[in-house]
Amino acid sequence: MISRRGFAEQLALLAAAPWFLEDLRPTQPLPQQQPQEPSALAKALADTIRLRYPDRFTADDLTAITRGIDGRLRAIDRLYQATLTNADEPDFVYSVYRGPD
Repeated sequence: MISRRGFAEQLALLAAAPWFLEDLRPTQPLPQQQPQEPSALAKALADTIRLRYPDRFTADDLTAITRGIDGRLRAIDRLYQATLTNADEPDFVYSVYRGPD
């Protein structure tokens, strides 16, 4: 059984993994993975970047940006699919410091 602290650490690592592991790709593509079409939201966000900075990115850059955005959006969707119960609370209590009474 995993402790609440261990669960929180694993959850934080899972949430941060896409940003740290983005550049670590296998040297040969896996046969079962086929490139997926980026979602409409990823395309819209990449188009916003293209409109904001029209002279800074090439078409290949924008394709890579769109794939990166789409990968992060898919990771967020997978994170939201994890079900939590009331027992999955943090190992600390947060309270606002209001100053000396």
